[in-house]
Amino acid sequence: MMHSTCALITDKNRWYQAALRQKAGRIIAAGVTKEVTFEPIDGQINIRIDDAYRTKYHDSPHLSPMISTRARSATVKVMPYGK
Repeated sequence: MMHSTCALITDKNRWYQAALRQKAGRIIAAGVTKEVTFEPIDGQINIRIDDAYRTKYHDSPHLSPMISTRARSATVKVMPYGK
């Protein structure tokens, strides 16, 4: 099982590649550790994610990379392990 505190995740990132290969890992946030599963996503959910970023970051110069094709291809669903 993989474990990382990496904040920047892209499709070329080793953390990301390991997460998809192993389909499980550990996330630590706010001092809480959770075992999780990872799976790639595609489809309509990407439109909803992009719309949420557009709403929240509409005036940010960093919006374009957040909603790029590359960002979409690296989006994963993270779920608590065993659910």
